[in-house]
Amino acid sequence: MLWSPNTQLLLPLENTALDYSGNARHGTVFGSGVYATKPNGGRCLYFDGTGDYVATPSFGLSGTVVVFACWVRCKFNATIRQVLVGESTQDPTGGYIYIQRGENSNTVMAQYANGTGHTNLSVANYFAAPYDDAWVFCCVVWDYLGKKCYFYRNASLLSTQAMAVGTPVFPATNRAKYVGTYSSSFYLLTDGYLANVQLWTLPTMPAAGQMLANVNRLMLGMNPIW
Repeated sequence: MLWSPNTQLLLPLENTALDYSGNARHGTVFGSGVYATKPNGGRCLYFDGTGDYVATPSFGLSGTVVVFACWVRCKFNATIRQVLVGESTQDPTGGYIYIQRGENSNTVMAQYANGTGHTNLSVANYFAAPYDDAWVFCCVVWDYLGKKCYFYRNASLLSTQAMAVGTPVFPATNRAKYVGTYSSSFYLLTDGYLANVQLWTLPTMPAAGQMLANVNRLMLGMNPIW
């Protein structure tokens, strides 16, 4: 399994929600808890869009960069905002992490707190054909010091966006993390499959080439060289 001192959470979601980061932040599976076989023979967790999600214990983050990555297969849904990762609250002063596929949309959207509210950054057509209802390696990187957000798909950098509104607030507050939903109200539920959910933090943003190489290593199931 992948591991480094920068690993905050590592949930393969093959047969359980055990955390392999070394931090023992084991997830609790709510809902049907159906594990499925991926086309490549690996295992994953199926989310049916009606009450399936994974919750971790509360923990905070440190550093200046947050890296989220996962394998996801979700299909177009006209009414559901399909959340890949979220926290127990969207706190504008304490920071939080949040990524979703919008309802009635092929857009991927990431939020960050700015001290007084939140700002949405997004990439249109991220899940458009041939990526709708197909396995995609999704990676989003927030560089709070450099005030930029990077969106990768299948180890290709699709978009770099400025975190320009207000002051980006690093998500350091201890809170539960949710996979497949947002917050304890248990709505905005993923309709599809998730595997190899990863959360990393770094002291500083690597150079562009090194970051791209590490996203590729994560996609291939290899340890990054931060």
